[in-house]
Amino acid sequence: MGSLTITEDPATVKDFFAASGSPEFSSWNNHPLFGNFGRALYRAINQESGSHIPHYFAVMDGNDPLLLAPATSSVDNISMFGLPLTLGFRENVGTKRRKKAFATAFEQLQKIAKKNKVLSASIAGGFSNERLSPGDIACIDQNAKPESHIHAIVENIHDETSIHRELRSSYRSLVNWGRQALQLVYVNAEEPDRQRFEEFLAFHAKVAGGQRHGKDYWNVFWQEITCGNGELSLGYLPDGALASGTLAIDAGKTTYYTSGVYDRSMFDKPISHFPVFNSILRAGNRGTKEYDLGEIFTIGSASEKEVQISLFKKGFTSTFRLRTTWKVDLS
Repeated sequence: MGSLTITEDPATVKDFFAASGSPEFSSWNNHPLFGNFGRALYRAINQESGSHIPHYFAVMDGNDPLLLAPATSSVDNISMFGLPLTLGFRENVGTKRRKKAFATAFEQLQKIAKKNKVLSASIAGGFSNERLSPGDIACIDQNAKPESHIHAIVENIHDETSIHRELRSSYRSLVNWGRQALQLVYVNAEEPDRQRFEEFLAFHAKVAGGQRHGKDYWNVFWQEITCGNGELSLGYLPDGALASGTLAIDAGKTTYYTSGVYDRSMFDKPISHFPVFNSILRAGNRGTKEYDLGEIFTIGSASEKEVQISLFKKGFTSTFRLRTTWKVDLS
């Protein structure tokens, strides 16, 4: 059994990253936010801000990659463009070899930290309903500190009755009302209507009071949608006016609620409930197993707007999971 090495060659690492969608690297893309979509989206954000410096590398066993690390550094942390760093590890590797691969990766992270005067790294862990992954165990071996994040999860998304039963009681009439008030049109791999997608972008800018991100950011969504990894639903009034837009992206068994824009000024009732409910049903029809409505923020932990959005999300489910981010001391 030979020694493990590190490759930082951009072309080689890029090829490994591009080819890592195989079952051998199943951990690499099992959730949209921490998989291919999240990496591409936050890379596009960084192209606008320039806040993070890439230090991609792979741990090699001869010519074969054992572990993939899209690491970046900012002024105070190593991460994945601001998201917790997902370490993609090869499946079906012996325990000793896998532990050696993680140890080699952390040695490389320490070198990056020292060179860039950074003291810590944020590493993505798993969800509370899952068995601890090799990445979690590796972080525990590094005496990392766990931080918990709450996510609202809708299960049984193939069963409309079950989903409806989970709704907060006040939501049920709003879902029924929205079903009558809106006509939904879908942009997906079967109907890749770029004009409607551009209409959504203009609508998003109008409701949000301006467009925060450029075309590279939105092209990440477009690529995922047209490749069959998600869907945009647009809600129109009888007169043709656009009133809602809901974006959901798929990876592995999970659909992730990535963006929702609703023009509340058009109604005296909230308009968002039916589009989200419908998006959950549509995800089940696409074959995913659960719908992640995203992180839930408690009072005092985030802005008032984020707390209010969290209250909205909690009305769709009574299932919540803790996600772990590991803080690794690299000093």
